[in-house]
Formats: sequence, C-alpha cells, structure tokens
Amino acid sequence: MSNIKKYCIFTTLYNVGFTFCTGAIMQTFLMQVGFSAEQVYLLNSLMQIMQVVMMLILTFLSGRIKHVKIVSSISCLSLIILTGIFLMGAINPELIKQGYVISVFIVAGVSYVGVGLHTILSYCLPYYTIDMKDYGKMTGVSTAIAGGVSFLMSLAYSLLLSKFPYMKTTASFFVIAIVCFILTSIVCASMREKAVEMNKEDQEKSDVIAVFKNKNTYILLIPNFVRGLSVGIFNVIATIAISTSILNETTSSYISVILQIATFAGNIFFALAYKKFSTKNLLLLATIGVCVSFPFSLELGVVGFFCCFTIASFFRFVTDTAIPVLITEIIPKEQIGPYTSIRMLIFTGAQAVATLIITPLKNAIGYTGVLIFATVMLFICGVTYYAVAKGVKQSIGVQN
Repeated sequence: MSNIKKYCIFTTLYNVGFTFCTGAIMQTFLMQVGFSAEQVYLLNSLMQIMQVVMMLILTFLSGRIKHVKIVSSISCLSLIILTGIFLMGAINPELIKQGYVISVFIVAGVSYVGVGLHTILSYCLPYYTIDMKDYGKMTGVSTAIAGGVSFLMSLAYSLLLSKFPYMKTTASFFVIAIVCFILTSIVCASMREKAVEMNKEDQEKSDVIAVFKNKNTYILLIPNFVRGLSVGIFNVIATIAISTSILNETTSSYISVILQIATFAGNIFFALAYKKFSTKNLLLLATIGVCVSFPFSLELGVVGFFCCFTIASFFRFVTDTAIPVLITEIIPKEQIGPYTSIRMLIFTGAQAVATLIITPLKNAIGYTGVLIFATVMLFICGVTYYAVAKGVKQSIGVQN
C-alpha cells in the first residue's frame, strides 16, 4: 500500500478518534456530568496552553528530530488516557463528586502536551513520506475522506442518542475513539520513510535562526494570532448554543455531524479548485463566506442556527486547509518545522486566550457580538495571508 493511501487512513482514523473526545461531544458530555460552562471554557484554555508549551519547545527542536515517523506514531496515542477518563465518567457519572473535575484537568493537561507534539509533526511528516508536489491534493482528499467517515460516525452517534441512553451511547463511542488512536499509531509506524537530502547550505537554513531572519515569520504573527481567537470561539459553539438554550444535549450532537459534512465538502471543494483558482484566492473567498454567515448563527432559531453554522463551517474548513498549503508557498521547506512550531504556538495560544475572554465579551456585547468579533478576527487573517502570498509570488516572478 502506498504512503499516500496510508496517510489518508492515518488522517481518517485520527480524525474519528479526535471527534469523539474533543469539541462539541466533549463539551456536551462534560456539561452533562456536571461541569459548568465556565469550567468547560477553562478546560479548553488549559488544553491550548499545554499545546503552546510543547510547541515552544519544538520551535527549537523540531528540526532535530531524526525519526519523525516513529515520534509521530507515538504522539498519536496521547489522547487515550484522557478518553479513558471520559469513559469512566460516562460509566459512572457519580465520579463528579469524587474529584473527577480535578482529574480531568490534570489528565487533559498532560495529554495535550502530546497533542501539541502530534500537531507539529503532522506538518513535518509529509516531507518524509510523500512527494510534496502532491501535498495540496493529498491534503484536500485525505481531509475530505476523514470528514466523510467522521460524518457517518457522527450521524450514527446522533441517531443512537435518540434511541438509547445518553451516557451508554457516549461511553461506546469513547471506546471507539481509543481503538482509533491505537490503529492510527500502527498505520503511521507502517509508512515507508524516504530519505530527505539536504546540502550544507540547506542544513544551515534549517536552523531556527533562519526562521527568525525571515521577515514573513513576523508579518504572519498577527494573522496567526487573530485566527486563533476566531477558531477558539468557533470551537466552543456547542457550549455557547447550550448556554443560550438554542440547543440541548441531543440537538448539540448534530454539531459534530455538521462539522464532518463541512470537512468533507470543504476539502473536496479545495482539492478540486485550488490549482484552478489558486490557494490564496480560495482563502480570501472562504474568509468572506465565514464572515457573512457565522454572526447570524444565534439570531434565527434552531433551524437558522444549523443553516448558518453549516455554511460557516464549510468555508471555515476551506480556510483551515488553504492556510497550511499556502504556507508551503511562502516559507522555505528547510524552515517548515521551526516555522510551524512558531505558527501553531501563536495560533494555539490565541485559542486559549479566546476561551478566557468569551465570558467578559459576552457580558459586554452579548453572544452575537462574540461571533461578530470572531468573524472580524478571521477576516484580518485571510486578507493578510492573501497579501503576503501575493507579494511572495510577485517577488519570485521578479527574480525569475
């Protein structure tokens, strides 16, 4: 089996596991076992902070990891213990009275150090396993497949919730998540690692110092930060919707279904269109699409929420795919490891900030104002990335 096929399987299995122990499903589960909305926001911040710590370390060490495939394989297992803690809570909800909240916070903190490692290495792994000329198409296709499979799993989860008790159903899917993480690790380890040749000049460029000499590293700090603020708010939409009584524990499960549909559709769209319309143009289009739909999610009732959120999610996932692909056109390949650490550190740190400021923002401008704030932040990101990519292309044209 080719590495591209294995990469698609790797992406799909990890995405399925990640879906059922994070995001809307995790937020709803925690609120069902007794967490307050503020505790859920704080937990999300802790998760992002621990990723930031790992990413800060990797800024200086990612380029020196010799066995990227093996380390990446191990990092795939980082969420197993946290999912196991969730499983225990689903089996015995009475644990909430016995230090369960503290246990979740501690285990989540440790687990997300590994998630931070996995996030960085997932951007480095393709350089060691595939031909990078196929990266854009492979990213779109693999993410679309992952979204399609996760959609079917999320749909099954939602249907089962309507027929069986919430905790038993959720516990079953926590088990599925654990199995997926184990299989993800095995598939990753089975990939054939290719030699990455690097001459003396390239070796010097790969040093972290070269990244800090690249002016685009600094120019893109702000768009990466404001995108993190936007995505941080987007990621807790389930908690926001439940807090405003638009959704309940059953209807909130549809958010995961929508996210997987949007992942599939958005990435298929990107894979088919990015060469024809260019990555930077697709990013700008998708950014505008989020801005004209997401702010209305809380204003039009349940049906209006799902309609607006579906459109916003579709365009959001186009931006999520476009930005990493666009970065390969902006940042030299020799600097991709350290730069990705810096980018994800800023991006993830901003997500932690986002969940901390939601409550004061909500008190000041209301939840709809919070969504408007998120779209403005994403717009700044999209426009800046577009301008930088356009400038790089023009610079290359002049040199040629």
